[in-house]
Amino acid sequence: MLLYGDYHTHTIYSHGVGDIIDNARIAKQKGLKQLAITDHGFDHKLFGVDRNKIPEMKKKIEMAEKETGLDIFLGVEANFKSLDGTIDVLQEDLQYLEILNLGFHRFVKTDLSNKFSLFYPNIMHIKTKSQIKKNTNMVLKALDKYPINTLVHLNYGFQVDINAIAPVALQRGTAIEINGKKNCLSDKEILILAEKGVKMILNSDAHIPEKVGEVNLSLNIVERLNLPHELIVNLDKNFLEKKRN
Repeated sequence: MLLYGDYHTHTIYSHGVGDIIDNARIAKQKGLKQLAITDHGFDHKLFGVDRNKIPEMKKKIEMAEKETGLDIFLGVEANFKSLDGTIDVLQEDLQYLEILNLGFHRFVKTDLSNKFSLFYPNIMHIKTKSQIKKNTNMVLKALDKYPINTLVHLNYGFQVDINAIAPVALQRGTAIEINGKKNCLSDKEILILAEKGVKMILNSDAHIPEKVGEVNLSLNIVERLNLPHELIVNLDKNFLEKKRN
């Protein structure tokens, strides 16, 4: 199996240690055809990407594409901000972003109400039926509001009901990530996704250039569970079509 693209990587624009060209060169060395730069969302308190840096990032992506021949996408790993499904991406941001990943993270700017209803319970690992339902409904509302390409590292930092999310992800065409660094989905949950025909994607979540394209953990899960390869959107085929101006 060949990985066509890695659509979840970080750079110095959030808290990665390499620049865009560094990720691109490693991706090229490893035989990838596509790469996404998806630094952390704008409202992360510690390492959110600066909106003012977007033009600079786009120029670097163009330069990296010329050098490596890769299709490179500018994206973001957005953060949940509220139980109503609001994330830290504005509608006007979407004109600049070619891929929108979404995950749960701590240290996100929000109001006091959501700190107590969303962040504190999950930080304290509260997994009551009520909290899981709240988390799940938040994901479903976000899927309804935004053109999300991928839900990344589900169940990392919060717990959701995969049975409820799967049919909506399928309907919306949103892929579920099997994270190459910290997969938090159980075998049972992954098999539920496969049974319902939900598309999955293998990403590195690389924070250093050398880890770009490293998805052995994910590949082992695919093989061990005998997942249908046609459900894995970045095996030997492109996940995204490059926008050309």
